[in-house]
Amino acid sequence: MATPIVTLTTDFGAGSGYPAQVKAVLLSAIPDLRIVDVSHEVPRYDVLAGALLLEACVPWFPAGTVHVGVVDPGVGTVRRAICVAGEGRTFVGPDNGLFTPFLDGVARAFEIAPGGALPAPRAATFHGRDLFAPAAAFLARGGDPAALGPAIADPARLRQPAPQVGRGEVRGEALTSDPFGNLVTSIRVADIAGAEVTRATAGGQPARWVRTFGEGNPGELLAMIGSGGRVEIAVREGSAAVRLGGTRGIPVRLVLGRARGAC
Repeated sequence: MATPIVTLTTDFGAGSGYPAQVKAVLLSAIPDLRIVDVSHEVPRYDVLAGALLLEACVPWFPAGTVHVGVVDPGVGTVRRAICVAGEGRTFVGPDNGLFTPFLDGVARAFEIAPGGALPAPRAATFHGRDLFAPAAAFLARGGDPAALGPAIADPARLRQPAPQVGRGEVRGEALTSDPFGNLVTSIRVADIAGAEVTRATAGGQPARWVRTFGEGNPGELLAMIGSGGRVEIAVREGSAAVRLGGTRGIPVRLVLGRARGAC
């Protein structure tokens, strides 16, 4: 049996001791566990940014990986703790929309009910260590998600702004930024439907449509399909977030021509 993998995605901060405490619990349960830090630098309390980071990273992990996500401004309140399982992936974390990208299709959701397969948390303020890490260890050892608690039919979902697809154009907005200041938008590659992008603007400023960063000039505002399958706004060797003065809500417009390959 392959050594299990658990990933961690949090807003704890890489310089804090919180990630180490979560890892300590995991390694105490499974000493040879492989732990991958996706990031501990999700912007504080920004559930949408965490969801988008998971959306970009999770598909690259092998089947059977357990993903722990902790961006949890509601820790210790009535918000549920959940496990989501489907398509060879399992997620553990707060029921606040963090796992929205993975709730469609064959996904099943279960409430993590302390006192059943897991002990009650030691503290009300650190479910990452006291609840989610034990749940992840249980699952990584082959535990049945249904043993964690009752099935739930209404896991929380984020309300993301949908792009407006009209005749000859697509309008969306920035949702978050990456560490380089590239803006990830609500426009997905499917919204372009294979058409040629003839013009792009972001925050009212023209952005040159390119295939990759190197096609732009240093300091130039660019638009492109990012590696996660969403349109991104970037500045070559600079920060689009700084240039446009924010990371969320900045309007983005693409003007479309005919579909590629059409005559």
